[in-house]
Amino acid sequence: MQITQEINKPIMLSVKETAETFGIAQHYARQLALSGAVKAVRVGRGKILINYQSVCEYFNSSVLNTSNATAPTRIQPVPVKL
Repeated sequence: MQITQEINKPIMLSVKETAETFGIAQHYARQLALSGAVKAVRVGRGKILINYQSVCEYFNSSVLNTSNATAPTRIQPVPVKL
């Protein structure tokens, strides 16, 4: 699918198209929309359209939270009586 954008016209993708475009699972794309993490609208009977630019911004601003990671510990010798 080729994505072109006219001035002031948002690009809206289906859940399947969003998943294919960004290389994510359809379930994850749907959850991003339903949670409000990205802009999306429901049209018709259950069909969800997701804003392309909103997904781009979401992934561009996402970072891994490494502050909670524990520092690797050094291996300590265990005293053994022989």
